[in-house]
Amino acid sequence: RVTLDNRLDEPTIVHWHGLTIDSANDGNGDRTAAPGARFDYAFAIANRAGTYWYHPHPHGITAGQVHRGLFGMLLVVDDEERALAKALATTLGTTDVPLTISDHRHAAPATYAPSDADRQMGYLGDEMRVNGVARAWLVVATRGYRLRVLNAANARTFRLAFRGADGNLLPFMLLGTDGGLLAHPVACRELFLGTAERADLWIDFS
Repeated sequence: RVTLDNRLDEPTIVHWHGLTIDSANDGNGDRTAAPGARFDYAFAIANRAGTYWYHPHPHGITAGQVHRGLFGMLLVVDDEERALAKALATTLGTTDVPLTISDHRHAAPATYAPSDADRQMGYLGDEMRVNGVARAWLVVATRGYRLRVLNAANARTFRLAFRGADGNLLPFMLLGTDGGLLAHPVACRELFLGTAERADLWIDFS
């Protein structure tokens, strides 16, 4: 059960990206939340464990609402996920960290005013943000961390990698994608993440 508190200046509806949900809850336009109003979404989730996300779906203004922050992650848990978290000895919020990445325009980061070229080619920013914060950082311990990464940018594909103090790329493991956990982890040194895609990563900082 999720409550949408609409603080925007136009009506909105929510689409749950990647989840199998009935049409009454899946952003098809039948249910809208007026400005200043709330709407309760209630649905059963049949999907396997994975990193999903929600975002608005009103025709013609979806991109602007997402750019202004109306989106979020939805982490689905099942027995497979609980077993993995136990094996990795991770705790959500400390050693299991959700990260949304996006790009904004430094001069007006909260404003979405696309030009004709932006509407044709995609709205690209000049400042990268993680969980809405520019130049974000995280203090880590000398252990492994699980990172749930969502590309919430309007049009940008990110090339993700980690560099050590010597400048060399650090190895990490890909545990899952949009469809949930992989059958086996995949070793990586870099990863391309397109708009709306998710990646479940494991990196050892020891």
